[in-house]
Amino acid sequence: MNKLRLFIFLLAAGFLIQSCTKDTQSAVAFSSQPFQANINGSSWVPDTVSTSITYNPADQSKTFYCSGQKNQKQVIFSVKLNNSTNTPGFATGTFNIDSVNVFAQYNVQQLNGSGNLVFVPHGEVKPGSGSIMITSVDSVKKQISGTFSFYSRSTQYDNQGNVISTTVDNITAGQFENLPYQFYNNQ
Repeated sequence: MNKLRLFIFLLAAGFLIQSCTKDTQSAVAFSSQPFQANINGSSWVPDTVSTSITYNPADQSKTFYCSGQKNQKQVIFSVKLNNSTNTPGFATGTFNIDSVNVFAQYNVQQLNGSGNLVFVPHGEVKPGSGSIMITSVDSVKKQISGTFSFYSRSTQYDNQGNVISTTVDNITAGQFENLPYQFYNNQ
């Protein structure tokens, strides 16, 4: 009987010690894919990705563009650098969304008037609602890495202009790692 009591005591002590351990979560690694994000709390990894850097000699600007889509969802963002040179590289740094030089958009597929599925913006990404950080660029291999996060908001109004509802879509923990890109010169 003493062995049974000792076993029960040790088992209870083990449960108590386990329940006292600190449970923290510092980061969420949801995938090892080269392009991914968290959309409204769910992991999202696009199956179609397009990435490019385009130089425009007319205004001496260079634009980094990235788009991914899967499961009727699409994430698009771009960063435009003014006073650039005609090289396949791109500047690193944090670029805040301003809807002029730094743009982001979250789209969903819907049926249009002709019965075709098309991507349409799901809300508006306003200036100050996020950022794109470019952490590294290999202009020889033409690969680019970084992170992104932003939110998109849509508000529905009644006929008198009163707010009926507001929907916020959070695109967080976005990252792109060594994504290959095409370099274009618009001459």
